Amino acid sequence: MSRQKLTIIVTCTDRKSATPADDLMVRHLPKEEVPMRARVWRQALARATDRRPLMELYSGETWAQVRTMALRAATLGYEPDMFVASAGLGLQRASTLAPAYSATFSAGHADSVGASALEAQAWWTELPHAEIAPGGRAIWVVSEAYSRSISRHLLALTEPRDLLVFGGSSDVSERVRVPADRSLRRALGGTVTSLNVRSAVQWLNLSGGEDPFADAAWQRWHAWAQERRHREVFDRKPLSDSAVLDFISELRVRQPSVSKTHALKVLREAGMACEQRRFSTLFQQAVAR
Repeated sequence: MSRQKLTIIVTCTDRKSATPADDLMVRHLPKEEVPMRARVWRQALARATDRRPLMELYSGETWAQVRTMALRAATLGYEPDMFVASAGLGLQRASTLAPAYSATFSAGHADSVGASALEAQAWWTELPHAEIAPGGRAIWVVSEAYSRSISRHLLALTEPRDLLVFGGSSDVSERVRVPADRSLRRALGGTVTSLNVRSAVQWLNLSGGEDPFADAAWQRWHAWAQERRHREVFDRKPLSDSAVLDFISELRVRQPSVSKTHALKVLREAGMACEQRRFSTLFQQAVAR
């Protein structure tokens, strides 16, 4: 019996197994209009020689869950066809060879590709995109920032017959979207950054071998979520930018190779508060000192 193809599209992660060269960090691009900046970026990508498959380039908790999701889909009888939606590479197969880079659609980051949603959407259209056969079934796991930038274009590119979107934004129809729900973090485990992909894994787990795209799958999800929602209340001390920078600098003295994700975890475990995007920007500043 032949397996049914399932197109899986996931957004990239900033955790990578290699360090990007300066010319593959968006912060170093010339301050020009999007088409010019994108052309310089594509040229830098073409020159890069240290390449590895995207499945090996991305690392960390989220990507481990992506692999789990693909394996779970396979046990349900699907043939997963994995793609990555990347602010640096466009839409590419997970087997594509690519260099390390730093680019994101998230606002407030040193390597944000656009200062507005319109700029981010324009940047996306300047990137190369792998072809996906239209129709069929698809699961997308996309953050809100990425969804705002790419969802409409992805829908035009792929035209899936059946679609489930975990995370996403208002650009995606509520009929196919499972919004990020932080109150499920405790039940799903892991960090907030892996919430969407963990939700996708749990959705497939709940299917019990039944059709994960059927109405019954939505009913199982809502029943499970209703029982396990838990409102997390944090009482952490907010810090000024200078205090966060000092904290990061001191931590990096003790742990020179500490990652941004782990540094934020250490800060929060110490009872201090800093919004994730703000911390990301400050971490980049601390590293550049």
